[in-house]
Amino acid sequence: MHIVGSWNTKDFFKFLVKFGVQKTNPHNQKESHGYIFGNITSRSNVTHPAAFAVLDRGYFLEYYGNRSVANKEKACARMFNKVSTMAFDEKCFDQGEDFLRKVPCPEGQLCVDEDIPWNVIKHHQFTFIIEDLKQPRFWYISMVACYRDSSCQWHHLDEEMDIDYDIWLVNGSPNISGYNPFLYQFSVDRQVNPFVTVFSVDEGEG
Repeated sequence: MHIVGSWNTKDFFKFLVKFGVQKTNPHNQKESHGYIFGNITSRSNVTHPAAFAVLDRGYFLEYYGNRSVANKEKACARMFNKVSTMAFDEKCFDQGEDFLRKVPCPEGQLCVDEDIPWNVIKHHQFTFIIEDLKQPRFWYISMVACYRDSSCQWHHLDEEMDIDYDIWLVNGSPNISGYNPFLYQFSVDRQVNPFVTVFSVDEGEG
């Protein structure tokens, strides 16, 4: 799956896609992981970054439900109340899970919170590698005009910024499958997997 587009932070929240990641094969883990990777850039100059979130249903529901709180400062705090208890941050929670990126990423460089550079798919700025040995699972990908400060508190990004995104979502390692950026769309279209599809946010897991 390949999604390309733009988002302006004045819209506060941007839901991108719901993506199904297959169950990881314990005997063939790298080849059966889910991979979400790409580039997120901007031509705007702002003081703080926005947040790019890759969340499973357990974290997404509260996060998504609080997006409509009228006071956006409170909305950001509530959206990330549960997520922050588990999401990795180099300063705030360095033992956490890989759920978030600060965006946009610096032009021509990796995202600032890519702490393991060799895991990033070549020619891209970020990579999420998803492993689930128990079951296939949906992941919800979005961006929101919120940022975490040096005291680990979430705030509304009250600045207008245009963000461009170019994101791939696949089951199986692009490195192992002979990834070619010019041919890759064809290989994605040929995947036969009932979990690789787009649904509305409100649709159930089943």
